[in-house]
Amino acid sequence: MKHVFSFLSMMLFLVSCRDNDFGNEGSTLQPTAFRVEVKYDASFSSLHARNALVVLTNNNSGDTYTQSTDANGFAQFTSVIPGTYKVTVSKKMASDEFNITFGYASSSSETSFNGIQENAVVNVNVQSTFIELKGARIGDLLIKQISYAGSHATQGASFRDQFIEIHNNSNEVIYADGLYLAQLYGKPNTNTTNNSYSQPNGQFDWSKSIGMTMGSAANTDYVYADYVFRIPGSGTQYPIFPGQSMVIASNGVNHKAPLVDNTGMPVTVQNPALTVDLSTADFEVYLGDFNLSIGQPVYKYDIQNPAVKDMQIAYWGRPGYWNPNNDFIIDNPGRDSFVIFRTDDFESFPSYSDPSYTTVSTNIRYYKQIPNSVIIDGVDLQHFNPNAQRPKMLSASIDASSVSCDAAFNSQAVIRKTKAEVIMANGSKRKVLEDTNNSANDFVKQKANPRGFQQ
Repeated sequence: MKHVFSFLSMMLFLVSCRDNDFGNEGSTLQPTAFRVEVKYDASFSSLHARNALVVLTNNNSGDTYTQSTDANGFAQFTSVIPGTYKVTVSKKMASDEFNITFGYASSSSETSFNGIQENAVVNVNVQSTFIELKGARIGDLLIKQISYAGSHATQGASFRDQFIEIHNNSNEVIYADGLYLAQLYGKPNTNTTNNSYSQPNGQFDWSKSIGMTMGSAANTDYVYADYVFRIPGSGTQYPIFPGQSMVIASNGVNHKAPLVDNTGMPVTVQNPALTVDLSTADFEVYLGDFNLSIGQPVYKYDIQNPAVKDMQIAYWGRPGYWNPNNDFIIDNPGRDSFVIFRTDDFESFPSYSDPSYTTVSTNIRYYKQIPNSVIIDGVDLQHFNPNAQRPKMLSASIDASSVSCDAAFNSQAVIRKTKAEVIMANGSKRKVLEDTNNSANDFVKQKANPRGFQQ
């Protein structure tokens, strides 16, 4: 009986003191005040940003809190449930406000600024943070649509009907010849274990890669590509007219119709309404010839359509350390990022290993380092499950947030919002798409629709 009494006494003691042990005085889940200070970066004189929109998103529950900064650049949240949050900040500034704020004229009618902090802790002991805004990089070519979720694995075409669409958002013809499309590489989850090769937000610390010598700039000024494709052409072969786009398909075939794979087996789709016809795509990513050139077989579902031009394979790993994947497949849950860019010096770009490797081995892989300065547009996709989020790959100046479909294999794509419809000089209409370099604001999710627009 004495032992039982001692056990009960100990349990009562632990219950009575556990809140104090955490320094919360019984307020573990009690709302607390939180303040976000927002400034423009040094290129904009580090001024405090007024009327910037600040959004706190809880990493576990997905709950959000929204507030605007005051005249002094502070967003005051009076009641926030303690937890770990993603903090995103956005600000649109018309040309007249830009001139008044910074003292010189803007080169565009509207300028967007973005900032982000991942894994911001909010509790009674941490009640403030600081976010720096960077001017969004606005390009005439945009990633308009990414159809990555695929369609039903048995009723539809599974992952075979994935595609990416590039849109001309300007009022002039732009030639796609030589444009690069890169699928980036990074940590697939938000494991923020404090190890020697991770940044505080959980993303790889590329400054720790074998042979890397540039320090923190390796993380802030570059991205790292798993695969890189290039649109062929001599310079003026592939025009994209104002308001129009190009579709780059994983497989440029009609996925609604029966097919025969590369082993001679028939492929049928039980519900054609779930998938899309990509037989009129502008380009397809066919790996067959490349695989054969490095001694690998042609993947059975990498079906080539002679009527659709092939993308050039610009990078598939270092020679001798080739990427083991034998087809262009986008992650169905949404753990990829994409950029488009131009350069005349691609071959001079170095490649570095996954920083978790400390020594060179036969199974090591290398990733092409791409400077942020050459990137025209980029999109961070995100896992559809709030509890399976991954750290961002792109800086806030390229994409301040991320976007996702509702699930894998659900026939959805992410597609840019239509901002306006304008009349061209010839009397025709063209749609102008949203481009604030903040994908959470710029995109919606809907059924995949090659060359379609927001519904």
